[in-house]
Amino acid sequence: MGLGSRNAKLGLGLLLLALLGGCNRGAEVSDVASTPAESTPTAGAEASMEPVEDGGYRSTPIDPIRTAQLVTQGEGSQVNLRSQPTTQSDSRGYGLGGDAVTLLRLAEGEGGLSWYYVKFAQSEAEGWVRGDFIDTSAQAAAPSPTSEEITTGSCGDNRPEAFFETKSFNIHLCQTPQGLSYIGTNKTNNKTLTTTDVRNSQGTYIAIDGNQQYHISDQALAVYQVNGGSYDQLEGEDVIRHERFLY
Repeated sequence: MGLGSRNAKLGLGLLLLALLGGCNRGAEVSDVASTPAESTPTAGAEASMEPVEDGGYRSTPIDPIRTAQLVTQGEGSQVNLRSQPTTQSDSRGYGLGGDAVTLLRLAEGEGGLSWYYVKFAQSEAEGWVRGDFIDTSAQAAAPSPTSEEITTGSCGDNRPEAFFETKSFNIHLCQTPQGLSYIGTNKTNNKTLTTTDVRNSQGTYIAIDGNQQYHISDQALAVYQVNGGSYDQLEGEDVIRHERFLY
């Protein structure tokens, strides 16, 4: 197949994904494995929107990232997680029907079929899964909380100090007996980061989680990787809503 034809099909696949967002269920489960999934490193930096080569196949980032579920026709059937978008590549483990995954990239892989590069919500394992085992209709981003939910929700018995919302995150700052607590929830996969190592510097909150720092102000969220005093920005998003609480 020529490169032009391959790119055309990939573009069509992305268009259909955007328009339909429906179930991409296959007729049968043919890519099964017998070993458990293993976690692989997660790319920290935000992906470029330019297509890239992956084992000879061109893949394109899905932006914004989406959530989905694995689907199978047989109960307990296993779906391989592949190192490349082909059944001839190594298996990184397997998933089961109903497993939640985050869709990161889309490629036209083996046989001209659509393949998704996914990350498992629980194990955080990553790899390629054929498109007919992916149900994109399962996607459900977390809604924006109401003002009442902000003041009575994530902080629990502690006093809320501030709330920030970006395209991808809901972030709560809470006053605890030990000091400030940062609670950031990813709207796409509902994964939550909580840390009590938080500082307030001239209206910007700095939450520290190992060698990563989350800087949040009324204007923007910036995520940095810190190595030996060097700051490399991994993510950045504008704040679309914020509230600060005065007592």
